[in-house]
Amino acid sequence: MKKPIRFLIIISALAALFSGTASAALDPGLVNGELAGQGIPDGWEVLAYEAEGYSVTAENGEVTITARGENDIRLQQNVKVDAGTTYRLTADIAAENVIGGKGATLSIDNFSLDGTYIYSANIIGNTDWTKVELVFRTGAEQTVVNVALRLGGYSEMSSGTARFRAVTLEETSSGEMAQALGNSGMALLETAGSDELNEARQIQLKSFLHLFIVITVTVGVVLLCLVYRNLDAIGRWTLTEKRRRQFFLLAVLAGLVLRSVLCSAWGGHDSDMSCWIGWGNYIAQYGPKDFYTAPGHEWYDYPPGYMLILGFITKLYSFLHIPVGSSAMNFGYMLPAYAADVCIGLLMMKYARKNGFSEGLILLVGALAVFNPAAVMLSGAWGQIDSILTLFLLLSFTELMENRRISAGAIYGLAIMIKWQALIYGPVLAAAYLFRVRSKRDALETIAAVASALGVIFLISLPFKGGQDAFWVVRKFLTASGGYDYASVEAYNFLALCGGNWKQSTTRILGGITYKTFGTIFIVGAVLLSILMQTREAYLGVTGKEKQKKGFSVDLLAAAFCMYMIFTFGHYMHERYVFPVIFLLMMVYILSGEKKFLLCSLLLSTVLLLNEMTAMYVISNLASAIVRGGREHLSVVTACSIMETVSFFLFAYIAEVWLKTPVKAAKGKEGVRHG
Repeated sequence: MKKPIRFLIIISALAALFSGTASAALDPGLVNGELAGQGIPDGWEVLAYEAEGYSVTAENGEVTITARGENDIRLQQNVKVDAGTTYRLTADIAAENVIGGKGATLSIDNFSLDGTYIYSANIIGNTDWTKVELVFRTGAEQTVVNVALRLGGYSEMSSGTARFRAVTLEETSSGEMAQALGNSGMALLETAGSDELNEARQIQLKSFLHLFIVITVTVGVVLLCLVYRNLDAIGRWTLTEKRRRQFFLLAVLAGLVLRSVLCSAWGGHDSDMSCWIGWGNYIAQYGPKDFYTAPGHEWYDYPPGYMLILGFITKLYSFLHIPVGSSAMNFGYMLPAYAADVCIGLLMMKYARKNGFSEGLILLVGALAVFNPAAVMLSGAWGQIDSILTLFLLLSFTELMENRRISAGAIYGLAIMIKWQALIYGPVLAAAYLFRVRSKRDALETIAAVASALGVIFLISLPFKGGQDAFWVVRKFLTASGGYDYASVEAYNFLALCGGNWKQSTTRILGGITYKTFGTIFIVGAVLLSILMQTREAYLGVTGKEKQKKGFSVDLLAAAFCMYMIFTFGHYMHERYVFPVIFLLMMVYILSGEKKFLLCSLLLSTVLLLNEMTAMYVISNLASAIVRGGREHLSVVTACSIMETVSFFLFAYIAEVWLKTPVKAAKGKEGVRHG
């Protein structure tokens, strides 16, 4: 009996061994993470969006992916995994001249399997070996993931060279944040571990929206109760000019520190910062000639003016050996916008002094530019450049006010080359020119101003022309203007209040008309009403009622009204398009002495701050799936949209009353102006 028993034991052991071997063959885990072999490593395959212009090679345990043009290249393999389990994918990544798009990443690309895909942190530019990890959680029925070493991404293609080594995939249960797969095409953020931890994490993410509301209310109270209500007291401050300049310098330094802290905390808007770094790297590496025409660059929608600045910044930081993706480099891309904030402050202080403001109020208007909450958010946390556009718009209007027509036209052309939104102000600026033609010389200088604007546009766009025809800039603008075919793109306005946030502009709303038709009607109406304001002011001069005129402040008011109304009721609006109105209204306050326009500016600053914080947060990788579109998000959108719409109607009422008020009464607030 002993021999048969021994025989059965041996047979059972062998069966168990072969069973384990078979199981391993069915579920091998990650194969050849050492990337051994020549050419394409064993167990891996290559997939690329563009069939040509790239190479993938392996040598000495390293894989090199090179894209000579924009591409999305993946070295990938299907790996069997357990459902409802958290894994950590790690690798070392190095980059050389990686430009544009998503850059070099680790990715789980299950798009062809269940519609999901996620990325690790991305590597852009030139970097030495950096350890990168991607923690993810499989879905309830998900047993296969496609692990990818990637250069580029969906709709975010990249070029350059990326190297990968030491790839590992292991199960983890350390309770860390994980991107979760298998959720109808959207990767969610979860916490590895219990359902209670996941629920707590989701509550924590949603609670940030409540924090934004608290911040907004606090800022609003400070601006309205501590600043606006105490204008007269501030105007009576006893300051010398020297002391005022010293205080402003301290404000500038404090503003710089504040923005550096915000940059470290927020890191900039993921998509926008990737664009700045990628575009700057491309121009620094290859020059501007093929910037808009290279494969995969069709979606580049910014005008060429700021691209030259990006190229310069990239070359400067490359010379200084500041690493790509570091807080220092991110802050470097934000500095031009902060410099514009400071210049706006200096410009407003100049005209406040000219209009008889006390030293205390002069300091206040400068400080309100440096510490304006919407400006601090954009040039410190977000990394956008609307302050630069605003500066050039103000300079163009003030140059015309000083009757320097040609320079005003040239600066306006530069504003267009910074951001296309400058064109919205074109009709108002044109009316300001035409209504001030008093002589043949004025007419000739107006023609020269148009020529100077076109000349600046031509000269700045010339390095980017390449093989395109002379009208390529016009086509680029037309393409960019319809690039986001939505009623509202995180612009919390009247259309968002009607449910139009990220809704196609062709969606039908009130009375069966589309958002686009509704928006177009109000855009045309805004332009006509704005020009009507200027026409009335010109009519007062023609009819001999010069004493009733309110001067150039009406033109600035018309520009503010035009953009404010377009933002509130127009389509295709993004959250930042209304930003210049804040400082246009402050300039109206400075020129007219009517402090209610300062009130409108402060209210809009507060509302826009909430809009900016929420828009940036819900589009971020961490919170977009859980927070965006949820009850809390929709509540903030509704509340902010109501506040924005109400603030516009309040401004329109104040503007109408002021326009109808006799000049003496309108300027009778000398205590506000002079202190």
